[in-house]
Amino acid sequence: MSIGRVLPRLLALVATLVAAPVSAQARSAVSVVELDAAVANAAPTAGSVAPALASPVALAAASRLGLSPAAFADRVATLDPVARARAERILAGGADSIVISTTAIIIGLLLIILLVD
Repeated sequence: MSIGRVLPRLLALVATLVAAPVSAQARSAVSVVELDAAVANAAPTAGSVAPALASPVALAAASRLGLSPAAFADRVATLDPVARARAERILAGGADSIVISTTAIIIGLLLIILLVD
């Protein structure tokens, strides 16, 4: 490959690698106090998780694990905030896995095409 083909690709790669960290240094539009208040307000309470865990589906799953409804209710009542948040996320259909968006895949493929060609 000639220098005329390598140089533009190298410059594009360097520009991409430099642009992301620089743009990440921008100030947030929301103050730290507002973020803390939002997190505190969004924290799940025992009352928000308990009704879902008292559903027939949850009780059936608990009985398959060998827990009586009373023992299951006692364990739900003793959940700490982290476990409560995880239970709420699971019940809401969230996952603890990484999801790659379609845009990220397209950008990645374009970079591969640019670098391989």
